Amino acid sequence: MKRKLRYPGWVPTCAAILGLALTLSASYWQFGRAREKSALRQQYLVRQAMPPLDLRNDVPSLDAVSYRKVRVAGKFVADKAILLDNKLRAGAAGYEIVAPLQISGSDRYILINRGWVVRGRERSDLPAVDFPRGEVTIAGTAIVPGPGALELSDETVEGRVWQNLNLPRYSERQQMNVLGFVVNDESEQADGLDRTRAEPGFGIQTHQSYAVQWLLFATLIIFFYFYYGFFRKKSGDEK
Repeated sequence: MKRKLRYPGWVPTCAAILGLALTLSASYWQFGRAREKSALRQQYLVRQAMPPLDLRNDVPSLDAVSYRKVRVAGKFVADKAILLDNKLRAGAAGYEIVAPLQISGSDRYILINRGWVVRGRERSDLPAVDFPRGEVTIAGTAIVPGPGALELSDETVEGRVWQNLNLPRYSERQQMNVLGFVVNDESEQADGLDRTRAEPGFGIQTHQSYAVQWLLFATLIIFFYFYYGFFRKKSGDEK
C-alpha cells in the first residue's frame, strides 16, 4: 500500500524557521563585515600611495591620518620608552620598542613604534636600545590603535614592559599628552631593530569563511526538516 505523506508538526516547523532566521542573519552579517574589511583594505592601499604628510605642519583628524605615510622631525624622550611584550617574528618572541618623540617647534608628542628586538633568555634580561641624540626625522605609517585588547588581569604593566599599548593609559602614567595615533617607523637606521612589517591583516577571508559556514548550517536545517518531516518513514507507517 502506498505510504501516506507525513507533514511535520508546528514545533519542528517553528524550530526550522527560527534556525534559518538565525543562520541566514549571521551569514548576511559576516558577508557585510567582509565587504567593510575589503573597503578598509582598499582605503589602506590608496592612502599608502598618497604623498607623505609632514606632521610639523599638518596634524589631520584620526580618520584622515590612519594608514597615511607621514614624516615628523623631533627628539626622542628615551626615558619614557616602553617595550610591548609577546611580539612574535619568525617564531621568535620579542618586544616592540615604542617611544615618544617631541615634535620640533611644538609641545606635542607622538609615539613612534621603532621596531622589534628579540627577547633575552630571561624575562628580566631586557634589551638595551640606543636612541639617537638630537633631532631626527622619522618616516613611517600612521596607525590608529583600536579600543584595546581584552585584558584578563590588572598586571598589564611591569616597569617598562607593557602587555598592550593603551594611549590614554600611557598619557596618564607618563604624564604626557600624546597624539591619538602611532607612527610605525620605516626609516633606515643602523640600530639593530627589525622594521619589516607585513600588510595589516584585515580578516576578509575569515569573515567570508564564517559566512559560508552559516550558509551550510542553513542548508542542513532545510535538508533535515524535509527529510525527517516529509520523507523519512516513521515506525508504524504503512508500507
